[in-house]
Amino acid sequence: MNCLYMLIALSTIQTPKADTGYHIKYDHSALRIPGQRFAIGLITPSSGRNQPDSIGYPGNKGSWSKYRLSVDSGSYSGGKVKLGRSKLYKKQDSVTVTVYARKWFLGGKGKWLATRKIPYNYEDSITVLTSGNTGKSPGDHVKFGVRTIYDNHQFSDQWFPAKKKNRNDFYLTFDGGHLSKSKGDLKIDPDPTKITNDRVRLTARLAKDTAIRDSLQFLLDYTAQYKCSVRSQSRGHDLNVVADAFYDSIVHATLLRVTVTDSVGKKTYRYLVNPNGGSLAITSKGADGLDGRNGFDGTVGLSGSSGAFSTDVETTTAADGTIQTTSTTTQGPGGDGSNGGNGEDGQAGDDGGNGGNILVRYTAAVAPFLSKITALSLPGAAGSGGRGGSGGSGGSGGSGNPSGNSGSNGMDGHSGSDGVA
Repeated sequence: MNCLYMLIALSTIQTPKADTGYHIKYDHSALRIPGQRFAIGLITPSSGRNQPDSIGYPGNKGSWSKYRLSVDSGSYSGGKVKLGRSKLYKKQDSVTVTVYARKWFLGGKGKWLATRKIPYNYEDSITVLTSGNTGKSPGDHVKFGVRTIYDNHQFSDQWFPAKKKNRNDFYLTFDGGHLSKSKGDLKIDPDPTKITNDRVRLTARLAKDTAIRDSLQFLLDYTAQYKCSVRSQSRGHDLNVVADAFYDSIVHATLLRVTVTDSVGKKTYRYLVNPNGGSLAITSKGADGLDGRNGFDGTVGLSGSSGAFSTDVETTTAADGTIQTTSTTTQGPGGDGSNGGNGEDGQAGDDGGNGGNILVRYTAAVAPFLSKITALSLPGAAGSGGRGGSGGSGGSGGSGNPSGNSGSNGMDGHSGSDGVA
């Protein structure tokens, strides 16, 4: 073998470091996953008469001031290692912790003392959870979460809506429902025709390893108190209702199949109602009348003008023959203030729109359950009459001798009448 090649080959061989007597230990009970912390400790060797000592975990003994720790995929502070965040699946992965003597003057790494690879915990399985009793009818909301179980049998629960930092931990797929935009939970599809075999399914897959998954499936019972409320911007919409009944062998119950068609709004609403606990209330409501405008307040009267000033000059001759002049200033009468303007009458409120007509057609099989379907046409609420404007205050009389009279206040306007419901 070439000597130079031999030299290069030998230089690549990693010589194991000698045992310094220092050993790293850690809290095995802590969950070691990205973003979490766990306690770390160091066993020091005996020295002379001194027996081996323990620093840090357990019990937070001794002081780390003589040592410096290095963590390859995290950080150290306050006696604990914090694992860095990661989206990788950590099965068969580990974090390496190394302890060095501290350089006293520079505060950096001195002599190497110990290294230990500490295995990560990893996700072993997941389970979809619910909060207990939930509605099982189209349109209902179902609160759910996902429990992650780790290889050390510890677990963590994440309920939806999820926090922003955990929002992408799982891939969710739905059959017969979707993730609600308003509540962040599972919303069962309100249209029963979009639900297959009366069942709703939610499947969760771990984003780090999609082979780890679980499903939640439940059978609907259709026992909700449904409400079909159609509102109009004017007169209520006319609604056509068609109802029949059939026996559902999956649910093991007679169900009412009801279709509500709003031809004006060009919408169709579909319902399945279990008459043993469920019902459907249908309303067509006219628009509420607009409130009348308030009357404008009257204008304020103008103030009267001040009286004009005049000066009289009188000249007299004294006994000694000198002439004396005396001036006298007087103010004339002040002008009268003008009357305030009358307030404007408030406008009348608009009438509420009439409710629409509701036509219900049903088969003979529905007749025993008609009490479970109610139809109500409602007029819109009447608009309130506008408030009458306040009369303007009269203008003040002008100053003078005598002062002017103040103007009269304007008359308040009349309030408008309420509309008719």
